[in-house]
Amino acid sequence: IEARLQGARGMAAQIHLQRVAGRSGEAGALLLNFLDTTEQKNLEEQFAQSQKMQAVGQLAGGVAHDFNNLLTAMIGFCDLLLSRHGPGDPSFADLMQIKQNANRAANLVRQLLAFSRRQTLQPKIINITDALAEMSNLLRRLIGEKIDLKVSHGRDVGLVKVDPGQLDQVIINLVVNARDAMAANGGTLTVQTGTEIIDEARNTGTELIPPGDYIRIEVSDTGIGIPKDNLTRIFEPFFSTKQRGEGTGLGLSTVYGIVKQTGGFVAVQSEPGVGTTFTIYLPHYEATEEELAETRAVTEEAPSR
Repeated sequence: IEARLQGARGMAAQIHLQRVAGRSGEAGALLLNFLDTTEQKNLEEQFAQSQKMQAVGQLAGGVAHDFNNLLTAMIGFCDLLLSRHGPGDPSFADLMQIKQNANRAANLVRQLLAFSRRQTLQPKIINITDALAEMSNLLRRLIGEKIDLKVSHGRDVGLVKVDPGQLDQVIINLVVNARDAMAANGGTLTVQTGTEIIDEARNTGTELIPPGDYIRIEVSDTGIGIPKDNLTRIFEPFFSTKQRGEGTGLGLSTVYGIVKQTGGFVAVQSEPGVGTTFTIYLPHYEATEEELAETRAVTEEAPSR
């Protein structure tokens, strides 16, 4: 029989029970074997989860692509009507309301395309430490006064090749989620960077990370945490633990899609009442001298935020 053993580790086992006949005049016996199948079961569950996410992504991408075509036509015709009906026209306010809602729907479609990995990326070679340093003021404004922000960078954090705008979106989505998790009582939001070499494939519970040289970004909060039963579903589109009307349920889906399309991985650890840590693993990029020179030139020309 298959069994899950009680306890924090959640061990799985195959239990084999066999009757052993005794010699003449002697009582028989029972032979009981326990085979630890925890790792095998975890890998099977992770593979099933990966297959489900891929299927959901294909569905979401297909729907989003066709829906985007409809919205493009709606917004275009709305603009034509607005050109005929100026601000003084009685229909102007209604047309603006239609356009605003169409644009809001288009934004949701963009997030679905990000989840399904069908968006167009413009990857550039960047230094994670510099990118987060530029975002620090924006992050402080996002989280408000009740939450302390701590930013810590590892030494000699290398380069990654990502779309800078999409990376900003990943960090902002994680920070906003952390802020909402601490909204009631405040707390501490910690953003850390570092490097990590993974020698053997690592099972994080939600991801199987292959060996490699990675740049790590951790976003931790001291909020309400995520129940264990929800951890495998938090990246699904429209799944949300927030109250109705407080979010679209696409924030973490967008994070998942962008990171996966960039060749990275997302891991999450959470304990209800203690807090949550999201860890982004991005492949370390070895740039050539020409690429480094171009990156330095772009950095010097870019205006500060």
